[in-house]
Amino acid sequence: MSAGRWEPTSAGEVVVARWWRGEYGLRGRVLQLALAPAEVLFRAGVWLRNSAYDAGILAVTRAEIPVVSVGNLTIGGAGKTPVAAFLVEELRRRGLRPALLHGGFADDEPRLHRQWHPDVPVFAEKDRIEAASRAVACGATVVVLDDGFQHRRIAKNLEIVLVAAESWTAQPKLLPRGPWRESPSSLRRADLIAVTRKTGTADFSYSVAREVSTLAPDVPIACLHLRADRWRRSGETDPPSGPALAVAGVASPNLFAENARAAGADITEVVVFPDHHEYTQGDVQRIRSLARGRPVVTTEKDNVKLATLMDASELWVLGQRVDIELGGDVLASALDRLASA
Repeated sequence: MSAGRWEPTSAGEVVVARWWRGEYGLRGRVLQLALAPAEVLFRAGVWLRNSAYDAGILAVTRAEIPVVSVGNLTIGGAGKTPVAAFLVEELRRRGLRPALLHGGFADDEPRLHRQWHPDVPVFAEKDRIEAASRAVACGATVVVLDDGFQHRRIAKNLEIVLVAAESWTAQPKLLPRGPWRESPSSLRRADLIAVTRKTGTADFSYSVAREVSTLAPDVPIACLHLRADRWRRSGETDPPSGPALAVAGVASPNLFAENARAAGADITEVVVFPDHHEYTQGDVQRIRSLARGRPVVTTEKDNVKLATLMDASELWVLGQRVDIELGGDVLASALDRLASA
């Protein structure tokens, strides 16, 4: 298999992601057309649900402590998890005691949050209102919702919505024809929009921000760089030497591979698993067979699962950090208001 070729190791979810990216030519376009009525129904359902909340028909519950939500409009790929971790650090720096709330649909992201901040309570469960009550009982003074934009039952004091620059479009396809959960018009519900970039340039991110601002002109915008440049392997911090195999079970494996190359890894082959994939010994045997002695490069999210099945010396882990490139004063002011309240 040559560099840059994606090999699905688990059919369903990976095939759907490739279809959304337009990799199946005429067959894919025919399926897109066939699913147009389903997308119309999905759009109508989203509109009705949001309208019911906006009109007060569906109830919203306010937690005992402030709630900061990090969400997006698509299925994964915008950087919610590292941004949520960044907000936890910023809130702690302001003297607050945050807890992290996660929807509980997968255990890799909660495990990663616990790894990053061992002393911060993490509650992974579907009922965010109950989780917020438990956070209060643990002494938390603020909660951060990882992937909370579509969870409207709980009131938010600060609603931050991420827009991935690399996948932005003003006219997206919603489920099931595409990965979007809501249309861009929903950005008007946000208190702050953050355009995130992984591989695009800062100028490209700014151009996306300008386009987004025309759709939500009253919402302040920040630009964040999810900078992937931190290597970790058994105490080492250097990138792997020689040709390497990349393993990714994330929403945007192509962006991860680009990041790894930019950070100094010679990625010659990429093996893609579905987002949130739970690795097995069989998967590990396959990875080792494909690697043929080459270094194995992976993400932090994949590593929390692979590390239980592979020796730490086998894995080079590429970590991300959040750099604020635009709108840092707006974000800081919003967090300062929470702290002072």
